[in-house]
Amino acid sequence: MNNFKHAWRQAPVTVSLVAIMVVVFGVESIISQQINTMAPVLYKMGALFTPAVILFGEWWRLLTAGFLHVTLMHLVLNMITLYYLGRLLEQYVGSIKFILSYVLALLTGSLTSMAFGSANTISAGASGAIFGLFGMIFVLGLLDNGGYWLYQAKTLSIFVILSLLPVFWGSNIAITAHIGGLVSGFLLTPMFLKEHATNKQRLVGTTVWFFYIVILLMKIFNR
Repeated sequence: MNNFKHAWRQAPVTVSLVAIMVVVFGVESIISQQINTMAPVLYKMGALFTPAVILFGEWWRLLTAGFLHVTLMHLVLNMITLYYLGRLLEQYVGSIKFILSYVLALLTGSLTSMAFGSANTISAGASGAIFGLFGMIFVLGLLDNGGYWLYQAKTLSIFVILSLLPVFWGSNIAITAHIGGLVSGFLLTPMFLKEHATNKQRLVGTTVWFFYIVILLMKIFNR
């Protein structure tokens, strides 16, 4: 209990995200009556499905899909990675900036999946948002003269591998969402930094991200 309280004080958003996704997966398993979530259950609970978004206007799926997971391994590996990365970043940039960067990476990942992934696949997972966190730390490593974030960036390879493993065993996990989240993390990190980044870096990153989103939307509506 003391460890939980300590973690909550350090990173309340990260701990809340992990707790919510664990509970949601429990509900998925109960409804599916098995440990791996069935596709119809994923769909009903808000997984990403391009025809539903485009034809029925269910744009909320871009967000809700990031709180669902396909298998227990998918959940466990993502939550371990989120807990480690989230605590580091939330303590550094603050809870508000952290949740903003997390949500933007999640939405960018979902849009990338819609634009370049299979249009008829139901997909879910927090991996797009988590890869946005990877992108943030990698950028911090590039901008860091002191060495701390550079060291963190170099040691993250194991977490990148862990986050990619479920892709090879889960048919409802989109690699394109991982890429989109990573792009968001790279481009938007300067906007959330008080130090390190220059005004020019903030402007360039935000502008490129904006045009990337425009390209994704054009691609989606012209599929």
